[in-house]
Amino acid sequence: MTTTATPNIDRIINEVDERGFCVVHDVICPEKADEARNVLHDLLDAEITEQAREARTQRVGQIAVKHPIFLELMCHPFVLAVWQRMLGEDIMCSSWSANTVYPGHDHIAWHSDYPYWSLKPPWPAGNLAGQTLWMLDDYTEENGATAAIPNSHKKGHFPDEPKNEWRDEGEIFIGTRGSVVFAHGAWWHTARPNKTDQSRSCLLGMYLMPWFIPQEDMRAQLEQLENPSEIVQQLLCGKQHRPNTVGVY
Repeated sequence: MTTTATPNIDRIINEVDERGFCVVHDVICPEKADEARNVLHDLLDAEITEQAREARTQRVGQIAVKHPIFLELMCHPFVLAVWQRMLGEDIMCSSWSANTVYPGHDHIAWHSDYPYWSLKPPWPAGNLAGQTLWMLDDYTEENGATAAIPNSHKKGHFPDEPKNEWRDEGEIFIGTRGSVVFAHGAWWHTARPNKTDQSRSCLLGMYLMPWFIPQEDMRAQLEQLENPSEIVQQLLCGKQHRPNTVGVY
């Protein structure tokens, strides 16, 4: 399903439950997406490594503390409304990062997301975590768009071999910048080759139930923020229980 305007949250969740993902168009305006992309490009230039140049792909982490626009999108009310309905009011953000594929990037192998890849299959049924993909560029079949296999989140295990070959049942996400893909964390997905002369960027936010260990050190980012709001404290794991010694007060 793809939807626009003011989408029905229950329909989105039903689509994620049924097919593993749902594309929602124009969650933010193109100008807002351009603003986020321009900020990201400055970070890409500042942080690029030789390894990233050779791989023609670059990940930027800890973005919650690198610019206010990323913190704003992490807390976007519509995104939180979807995941809080699906995963519970006390969700946390397990990771919040940006990913860019450059011209000539070949592909990314089929994979699932954390915490599923840390678990021994068969994976538990139900909804444990949800991935949010913000398109910062228009996604096309030619520029390295993300693709996924419908219903793969129900398989309960890692993608089958061969993981480096395209599957005919795969669906490529086409959409304008500012659109969002909501996905079940166990989905099988990949990125297509970037055959254009322009980079393609997105933001990736994994939201999960509060009893999991987050993938990224979110508390370290929280400690860098001055006067974080209640929801920022929650999403950056500031309200998650921390292990202690029982009997010591």
